[in-house]
Amino acid sequence: MTAKRLHHFAVALAGLAGLAACVSVLPEQPTPEAVFRFAQPSDQLPLPAVLVVREPEASRLLAGRQIAVEGANSGLKVLRGVAWADRATRQFQVAMTDSFSGGAGYAMDDSAGISGDYELYWHVADFTLNGDTGTCKLRLTLLDGGSRTPLVQWSAQASSTAASSNAQARVRALAEAGDLCVAEAAKRVSSEVAGLETDD
Repeated sequence: MTAKRLHHFAVALAGLAGLAACVSVLPEQPTPEAVFRFAQPSDQLPLPAVLVVREPEASRLLAGRQIAVEGANSGLKVLRGVAWADRATRQFQVAMTDSFSGGAGYAMDDSAGISGDYELYWHVADFTLNGDTGTCKLRLTLLDGGSRTPLVQWSAQASSTAASSNAQARVRALAEAGDLCVAEAAKRVSSEVAGLETDD
């Protein structure tokens, strides 16, 4: 190996060593002191057709396991020490799917890749804490399962206030707002699908 190649090799090794050193000092994500999940839906609604429930879309901060808090200047920050047990969007999907039982149809998530009579596309527009109040707002679109034509569009929203100001009570209030929001949306889904099936 020539002196020039040796020099290039040494520079490359030094660069890799420096990169490894940089990686090793990156701070680790703190382990949350408590994790939370949505409650099992209390009402089981009839569904006269097969509904595919997509995982809702959301901004990155609202979609994951972190819990977003709205500050005084309307900016969002992360509430430390607590987290969702799973992605927030996945919990919304599971809660919606589990809201239906009975009737000629059923609801399922989109993981199996099976088509249904209808599909639910939705977006989590707001899922944040503001002080001690948790707020949830959803925008939903019911599609024809074959043509993917939008049939109905609407919004659902709910809020819940914490019993105290500690972090865990506030997260429970946000989870309850999510539960209430899904329950309201699921009732509308059940009603709309029933009406569409009657029209057919």
